[in-house]
Amino acid sequence: MTSPPAPAPYDVDTAAFELAGAPSPPRAATFLASVLVIGAFTVVLAGVNSTVFELERHAVPKELVLHVTALLCLLPLLLRWERVAPGVVAALLGLFVIWSALSSVFATNRWLALNALSISFSGLVVFVAASRVARAPHARAFALVGITTAAVLAAALGAAQAYGLQLEWLAEDRAPGGTFGNRNFLAHVVVIALPLPLLALLRSERRLAAALSFVAVGVMTNLVVLTRSRAAWLAFVAVLGIVAIGALLGRRAYPTMLRKRRAGWVVLAIVTGGLLAVSLPNRLEWRSDSPYAETLGRLTDYSSGSGRGRLMQWQNSLRLVPDAPVLGVGPGNWFVHYPRVTTPGDRSFAGADAIPTNPWPSSDWITMVVERGPFGALLLLFTGLAACAIALRRVATREPALEWAETETAESTADRSLTALAILAATVVTGLFDAVLLLGAPTLLVWASLGLLLPSTRPVLSRPLSGRWRRAAVLAVLLFAVTATLTGAGRLTSLLIARDRPTRADLALAARFDPGGHRVRLLLTRRGTCQERIPYARAARDLMPFHAAPERALRACGARE
Repeated sequence: MTSPPAPAPYDVDTAAFELAGAPSPPRAATFLASVLVIGAFTVVLAGVNSTVFELERHAVPKELVLHVTALLCLLPLLLRWERVAPGVVAALLGLFVIWSALSSVFATNRWLALNALSISFSGLVVFVAASRVARAPHARAFALVGITTAAVLAAALGAAQAYGLQLEWLAEDRAPGGTFGNRNFLAHVVVIALPLPLLALLRSERRLAAALSFVAVGVMTNLVVLTRSRAAWLAFVAVLGIVAIGALLGRRAYPTMLRKRRAGWVVLAIVTGGLLAVSLPNRLEWRSDSPYAETLGRLTDYSSGSGRGRLMQWQNSLRLVPDAPVLGVGPGNWFVHYPRVTTPGDRSFAGADAIPTNPWPSSDWITMVVERGPFGALLLLFTGLAACAIALRRVATREPALEWAETETAESTADRSLTALAILAATVVTGLFDAVLLLGAPTLLVWASLGLLLPSTRPVLSRPLSGRWRRAAVLAVLLFAVTATLTGAGRLTSLLIARDRPTRADLALAARFDPGGHRVRLLLTRRGTCQERIPYARAARDLMPFHAAPERALRACGARE
């Protein structure tokens, strides 16, 4: 008499909770994978035309896509939520979101805090959903192919813009920004997603998949070079280094000739994409005769130009930490407080402008320290380190993952872990020099990719949820997800109303849909009589108490309060 098969190991991977009694894994995983893929394509393409809101016309729609994607993922996840059982990565990421929520309570501008917190929360939900999809091989493969294709589409649109494609929908000010409004933002997303086709080209045994991966690597390399984004170029080097080391670690698993040929194709794809970028004529209006050589020569130069400007901004920003050393100034509130610490010669601050700075500083990590306190930044750092440790262990030891699927092998786990490691490296490097996880699009793509790729770990704790505690937890999570989505929808509606030559009535209506809309209220301080302007100037001052523009508007009307 044969013994019964051993039960599948209890696994939540990086998922935040066990869903006993939820729909069957294949059905649930297929639904979640479809939501993630649709979300990835939509977040790449999302944007509206506007002559008033140049940056927001790209950022706001993409944030809303992130929140809608998270909300749709939550519905099946919360259907039968009966146990809290986070893996180490999800536990740390969840603590980071909880700490960010606590910081938001004490923020000066709670609307900005809600927006920033919502991005982090939605990223956590996407990560949880993706880790559930990872346990179903076919759904996981579909999701990874979809996310890769969406990233290649983003790169192709940016490259097409550089070579002559003209659409109002694409960003013109910082070309080739494609649908992201800024060439740096587009370059970050593309280089972060680059490990997906890169590893597929190196490892795939199917010729069609390898050929498509070759084209994808070439297109993405071409775009990264065209953007001249120093952060993306440095991340590109980091990705190649990690992939090369991982390939060497796994050299015994593949035939020698196959390995050599695939490595050659990787080099050829990168060289072809790079050469086309520097040799083909384009529409980019660089001021230098040798723009790409100049960027390469100044790759690590922070003694002048934009590099020095970043250093000054970082130094000034850190002066805010002693004022709020525990919880920080609040998510999204760097923008509110930075005028307090700017110094003469600060290239990132234009005090004469109504909006003197970008909404985010030029570094994820500086932002986290300032806005969520050193402890909040450490929680996010430990999340990344835990993910790295898990991935490194699988790559180095080639241990099989704890998966539901019987077809899971140690080799496939190692390949996915190596890809995750490269994505983490690209995210960290780009985040050192620019805003990445502060934005909707990269947040969705990064956490979805990591959830799909990171191998399983055992839960760090396991607690049942039942009765009123379960109902309260489900209601709280769902309520916040709905609030984030509705707030994002209100911001987008406001933008659509006031996007092009708005009248005063348009602006007043837009302000109602976006209670935290600082820019709309400043525009209203320039329309109508002083009696009509003053309430909006005071509202703008309440939102941005350290900015000069609201005070100037009040003084222009003789208001003293």
